[in-house]
This record gives sequence, C-alpha cells and structure tokens, in this order.
Amino acid sequence: MKPLKSKSKIIVLLSDLHIGSVVGLWPSDFVSTEGVPIGQNAFQQWLWTCWQDCHEWIAKTVGDEPYELVINGDLVEGIHHRTTQVMSADIGDQSSAVIQVLEPVTSKAAGVHIIKGTECHTRNDEIRLGKALGASKNPENGQNAWDNLDIEINGTLINFAHHISATSRPYLEAGAHSIALGVITHTRARVGKRVPSVICRAHRHRHGIWTDGNQASLITGAWQGLTRHGYKVVPDAISEPSCIILDTRTTDKGDLPLFHQRKYIP
Repeated sequence: MKPLKSKSKIIVLLSDLHIGSVVGLWPSDFVSTEGVPIGQNAFQQWLWTCWQDCHEWIAKTVGDEPYELVINGDLVEGIHHRTTQVMSADIGDQSSAVIQVLEPVTSKAAGVHIIKGTECHTRNDEIRLGKALGASKNPENGQNAWDNLDIEINGTLINFAHHISATSRPYLEAGAHSIALGVITHTRARVGKRVPSVICRAHRHRHGIWTDGNQASLITGAWQGLTRHGYKVVPDAISEPSCIILDTRTTDKGDLPLFHQRKYIP
C-alpha cells in the first residue's frame, strides 16, 4: 500500500491511554450510562493535570502550524486478565470516556490516525472509536484504524505499529529499538519495498528515542500507572507518560525530523 502523505510538516504522537483503567486517563466529570458520576482517584487527578499540561505544550511547540495526530494503540483498557481494576465494567462507558477525553484533542488536528493496540484490551473498539473520532480509513478493509501505517511527511517515510518486544530489564531497551529497526529494514529491502527512516512503536510502556543518525526508533510512554498485572510482570517499572512531536518544518526534505519530547514522572 502506498503511504499516506501528510497534510502538514508535524506529527504529534501519543499511545497507551488505557482509558477505563483505575490508573489510566479518565475524564474529571464523567457520568456513566446509568447516570452515575464516576470521578478521578488521586493518581488520575495527577495524570489529568499532566494531560492538560501536555496539550498546552503541544500548542506552544506547534504554534499555528497544522499537525497530524497519531494515537498508537491501546486507547481503552477493556477487561483483561480478569482484572477488577476498571472504572466501569461497562465497555460502553469506557468507550464513551475515550471520546470525551479525545474529542477536544482530535478536533484541533488536521488529520487523525489510530493504530490498533493489544486485542485483549481493545477487541475491535479502536475501529469504532476511530470512526467516531473521524480517523483516517484503511482502504484495504474500510476500517478507521490500522494494524500498520506508513505516513510520508516532507519526504520522510515514517512507520507506525503498536507492538514491540517488552522486557523488565531497562538497561537492554536500546536493543529493542535497534532490533525492530533492523527487522523492518531487512524485511522491506529484500522484497524491494521502501524502507522507513523512522519507526514509532508503543506497548512496552517505556518512553525512548534511539537513532544511529540515519534512522530512528521512537517509543512513547503509557498514560497509565502500574496495575496489579503490571506489578507482577514488571514490578520495578516506573510510569513515564509522554508525547513526542515529529517536526520537519526546519529540516531538509527527506531528513530525519526534529524530535520534541515531553514526559512526566509520578
């Protein structure tokens, strides 16, 4: 498939919102379908403050320039691993909360692209949410969400997919970046397809930017604290909600973008 051509020279990248989790993003004034107000706990109040600050930072960094927004998977928490750590067991409530959180953000973007996340969290919710939020449509299947997406911005090809290998050993995380870059480079080159200069991943809940000067790998941090499942699989992890802006306003055509980053430590 041909890459989508960006309508602007800026891409704003977010991922892993996990809306519906008791340690994920949640609106400050949500009312359930049953008419029950569901407020924020202390961690969510902090996370909401960071979310608002992040979008003030985006507006300041971008200025009046149009930008495209990519949300790289796991918009919604769902009910997974038999968890009881959810704001509402009604999946409709969680989806409504996603729209309430994101509509003010997506309405400001020149284009919105939603990447599918982990199915035990999201099922097919991201397809329906993408349609509700006016996200780009994959012409191959008519869905408003993508498993894998290429976007060309100012002559630079960028690939977006949610998944990448995870590990509890942060001192090895650079290996995941370089391995993922090596895999997509070799896989595409051997069949004569265009190789991206930048790959954007998520899933591992660890913010990071790695580059060798020719290519770059970006991973955005999750807007979620540790759940009980998280304490089991990565007990020493520290949440780093983050956002990355890929900016080609001042770069030559085809060069790596400038990477502006904002992250928060609880």
